[in-house]
Amino acid sequence: MRYLTILIPLFSFLSANAQVSKPKLDSLARSLETYSDSTFRTSLYIRTSKDTYESMEDLWFKAYAVDAQHQLLSAIDQTLYIQLVHEKKDSIVWQEKYPIEGGIASGHIYLDDLLPEGNYWLCAYAAHSTTFISARRIKIVKNVAELLRKKTYTDSLPKKIQFSLLPEGGQLLSGVTNRLAFKAVTENGSPCPVSGTLFDGDKIITHFKSTHAGMGSFRFTPQSGSTYYVRLDPPFADILYPVPEARKQGMSFRLLSNNEDSITFRIYHQGAEKQLFYLRLQTRGITQLMASAEIKDSMDIRLPLQEVASGIAEATLFDHQAVPVAERLLYVKQGNRLTITAKLSQKSYGTKKKVSLQIHAADEQGNPVIAQLGATGYDRIYHRPTELNDIQTHYQLFTQLKGNIYDPGYYFDTANTDRKQALDLLLLTQGWRSYSWTEEELKRMGGPVLSDSTGIELVALKKKAKSSQQPIMLFDVEQQHSQLSTLDSHGSLQLSPEILKLSGAIYIRHYGEKRDFEWKVSDPFEQINKIKPWQKINYPLEGTPKQASKEDQPLLARGSIKLKAVEVQGKKANVFRDKYIGHLDSMAKYDGLTDRAHGSWLNCPVAGCSKELPIEGKTYITWSGPNPPSTHPFSFNSTNTKYVVYHYPQFTEEELLKRNGLARAKGYYPKKEFYQPGYDKEQDPLPDYRNTLLWAPNIITDENGNATLEFFTSDINSAFYGVVEGISGNGMMGKATFEFIVTR
Repeated sequence: MRYLTILIPLFSFLSANAQVSKPKLDSLARSLETYSDSTFRTSLYIRTSKDTYESMEDLWFKAYAVDAQHQLLSAIDQTLYIQLVHEKKDSIVWQEKYPIEGGIASGHIYLDDLLPEGNYWLCAYAAHSTTFISARRIKIVKNVAELLRKKTYTDSLPKKIQFSLLPEGGQLLSGVTNRLAFKAVTENGSPCPVSGTLFDGDKIITHFKSTHAGMGSFRFTPQSGSTYYVRLDPPFADILYPVPEARKQGMSFRLLSNNEDSITFRIYHQGAEKQLFYLRLQTRGITQLMASAEIKDSMDIRLPLQEVASGIAEATLFDHQAVPVAERLLYVKQGNRLTITAKLSQKSYGTKKKVSLQIHAADEQGNPVIAQLGATGYDRIYHRPTELNDIQTHYQLFTQLKGNIYDPGYYFDTANTDRKQALDLLLLTQGWRSYSWTEEELKRMGGPVLSDSTGIELVALKKKAKSSQQPIMLFDVEQQHSQLSTLDSHGSLQLSPEILKLSGAIYIRHYGEKRDFEWKVSDPFEQINKIKPWQKINYPLEGTPKQASKEDQPLLARGSIKLKAVEVQGKKANVFRDKYIGHLDSMAKYDGLTDRAHGSWLNCPVAGCSKELPIEGKTYITWSGPNPPSTHPFSFNSTNTKYVVYHYPQFTEEELLKRNGLARAKGYYPKKEFYQPGYDKEQDPLPDYRNTLLWAPNIITDENGNATLEFFTSDINSAFYGVVEGISGNGMMGKATFEFIVTR
């Protein structure tokens, strides 16, 4: 942390004021860091292999676990909890655990044919995740043909809008130049361009209009005793919007310049006496700079940024009593980003041909960077341009701000020459204290609610039964890997991430009396489901799709790509049981079984004639009347016998586990390799209908910043879209896209 003590104009005040202000500077810095340092926090980001999926496909994902303050890959979390939640029905259709290694996790989800169509949230959680949730919206359809239908969208003016006026710093100060920002949104939260006029009574002060996404700003000097209001131009001219009242005395500030190496503020003071003030600059809960000075009316302060972390920063102005009087957000060192280039060997390819993708990562000066990247390439018909969240917008905007953000990628696209001005407007219109790293917000952040491990406990059913220090055996489904362990004095054990790697299901056996104990296995998802964090997702607003064009359509008809559905009559769903449970089920059928068969009889009433085990599903005769015979031969009829179809006893999995003194805990979901054909080595005459051609979640560039990927096209002739994104070792983030065409 750096302190700048600026004292003007008399040199005689230097010694005394420096001694007074230094403790205040320390106190203001510590007041923030006391809360931000109390608990380590991880911020998660998740990327999927594409935006839209058909039923019976694999959804591939990659997750990044980043230190929320310093934005570096973090190794503190080792377990990733994944849920797939239907957006409208609020129902969980999938939940599994995956290992995190070095801040990176990847895996897949099979999308069952029974899943209804619609939008879903793919949600990620970890023990130290700062906002508890990271999410990506995906769409599931039954057939890709639904995406081919042209849709025409017509623009219409909204009937109602929400218009807000937000002074820079939080409040207006009379007699000095103030900057007043504004924002206009429709009822659904989409931006609405507006223009209007600022009035002082009947006097026109200035005209204004929005410059980006319904936002804009203008400067004016409010005078004490005047009443100001805004009238928007038609069609929104029926409402007058009052301007917040300006304070007669106090302090405020205005950002004059924001460069890569420094920022300059103008501090204003209205009052009879000089006053000491403090200025604090913080990013993500870390105090970066502190400055203090005495002020009479106004002064400019230039703060160096060489050692300041890049990203959204909060500048807070405090009065001599350390009370915050003005505050605003700004983005510092916007050029500090990871530049990724993704170049293809050509723009057009034939079917089943090799594609070479050259990737290069560099810093803002063009120096090569070693970076952890991921890449995906898929048929563009599965791409949703309205799904705009990427690693830059997630970590640089959504983890810092509250509420929805329209078109977040605009602020990081170097093709937009006004992106810096637009980003400044976005931050100006957030309002005072409406972001994630304030003292109030940090106070509300509790400790971890999840764990990397899974807890198990052996509970005694009888008071005298003792379970402490009992040895237990842990083993996988195939019984290929086993491990001895011991319960603690409370009969508990934490299944560590190393144990969870053994298998998708981990069995626990103890060697005490089975009837005296039962197992209790914790389920971390129960804690998640109580909170339902997906109901509070902070996600980009979807943009308004444009009218579909020829470029948005595939090159050729795709009717041959997906086989028509075939109706299967009489199909019965089988209940899946893993190998070990199946083994227990087989043993339980004969354990203590007293039923016997003799010819066509089941449990023949004459003693000694039953010799064989009955056959599953076979029809037998059984005695049902009174006075069963005791010797052969005997007579019987329909009044004292009946026909039955024999079935062995049916046990649930829970019953089987309890009968055998076992517990079962979920381990990490099994890994699966993404299929990549090698047509350069061997040709395959069968048709290839892959729509996702590339999925490479773990790319690390070399010391020259380079990486090369090779993959093959399929038999789908269409336009393809790809994304490469990731993070460098020092926390820079970047993204690149690429496109190519496949023709026959």
